[in-house]
Amino acid sequence: MNEEEIKQIIEIILNLIRYKKVTWRLEGSANLLIQGVNVSVRDLDITTDNNGLKLFRELLNKFVIKDFFNNKINGNSLVCNINGFEVEINCYGDRELNMFDKTKIITWKGLEVPIVPLEYARLFYERINSGDKVEIIKRHLGKLK
Repeated sequence: MNEEEIKQIIEIILNLIRYKKVTWRLEGSANLLIQGVNVSVRDLDITTDNNGLKLFRELLNKFVIKDFFNNKINGNSLVCNINGFEVEINCYGDRELNMFDKTKIITWKGLEVPIVPLEYARLFYERINSGDKVEIIKRHLGKLK
C-alpha cells in the first residue's frame, strides 16, 4: 500500500465521518509511516471506542466484510475492504490501549489525521508484545536525536 492509496482511503473515511462526533485514531504501520518511519503498510488500522465502532459499522456498511469479537484484542473488530485494501477497525477491551488521551491531530497530505505520537506508539507495541515494531520506532527516534 503506497502513500497515495493510504491517502485515498483516509479521505473516504474522513468524508463519511465529516459531520459526526467520533473518537478514533490511526494506528499500526500507517500511523508510523505518516510520521516519517520507513515501514511498509499492508493494511490500515484504526482504533475507536464503542460508540465509534457503532458509527463506523453504520457508515462503512457497504465496505464491511467481517464484524466479530476479536479474542486477540478482547474487543470488537470490523474488517473492511476499501479500494481493494483491508481496513481494520478495533475497539480494545483493554481501554489503556486506546490511548485517546495521547492522540493528536496532524496534517498529512492536506488531511487532518488523528494519530498516536511515536513515543506512545512504542509503548502501545510494548504492551501488546510486538517487539519488531518497538525496535523500528526506537531506531527511528534514535536517528532524530
